[in-house]
Amino acid sequence: MITLVALAARAEQWVPRPVKFGLARLFGMLVYWLVPRIRRNTTANMSVVLNLPPTDPRVRALAMRSVINYAEYAVDFLRTYRMTPEELLRQTVAIEGLHHWRAFQEMGRGGIMVTAHFGNWDCCGSLVSVDQPTYAVAETFSSRSLTALLDNIRARKDLRSIQLGNAARGILRALRQGNFVALLADRPTPGKGVQVMFFDRPVWVPEGAAVLGRHTGSPLLVGGMIRYSDGTYTAHGMPPILIDKERPAAEAVQEAMQQVMWDLETLIRKAPAQWYMFRPMWPEALAT
Repeated sequence: MITLVALAARAEQWVPRPVKFGLARLFGMLVYWLVPRIRRNTTANMSVVLNLPPTDPRVRALAMRSVINYAEYAVDFLRTYRMTPEELLRQTVAIEGLHHWRAFQEMGRGGIMVTAHFGNWDCCGSLVSVDQPTYAVAETFSSRSLTALLDNIRARKDLRSIQLGNAARGILRALRQGNFVALLADRPTPGKGVQVMFFDRPVWVPEGAAVLGRHTGSPLLVGGMIRYSDGTYTAHGMPPILIDKERPAAEAVQEAMQQVMWDLETLIRKAPAQWYMFRPMWPEALAT
């Protein structure tokens, strides 16, 4: 599978940009209309983002654009597969919140970088790995070849994988060595984790980032990358989040995760069509 992706990435550079992205847009549109589950879930999520009924044409248009953007992201993925972190940095035309990132680095405690299924999230850790060892918490798939493929892709960007199933020990080791760990926080976990407000509605999300930050004293920082049609990116970083170890654990963790989700909301509002959430983030929204 790794060889197939490498060949696809090599072939991608020879296909005219209008052709490959035109095909991606067509594919995304077909997926939106032909896969009811994706259409239903994405429309429900975008109705919350826009605070409009799911039947509103603006909600449906945004939902379809999100699915189309994900198809475009897949094409862009093949392009970035070939790129080194330094090449990716040259394609990043602006970094909003660079001073937050510098403050995060200078704390000298390692750090937990949190992002979402947004923009080109694979590239976030790649930028950091230019000058700092970075570990990406990765989902373990039943297919060994798929897991190996994703590990290979991260390794090409100087990212080191920590498999989600046995992540705690590896994350703790990385943080105690002063390294950075990257993970996704917009994973709905109904009834588990911690409940926070997200786009003014309650939602359950994993609490692991805040628990680890409290345990190690490492700061959290929310960030992401927005992809543009010309192949460039802007990176965005929010203020570091420090967790007060003197406060009760449950209270400190809930407060930190609430700030994480507020920061992710700020990020998503910058380009909502680049938020790829095809699972029901708010299950109750499906009923409206």
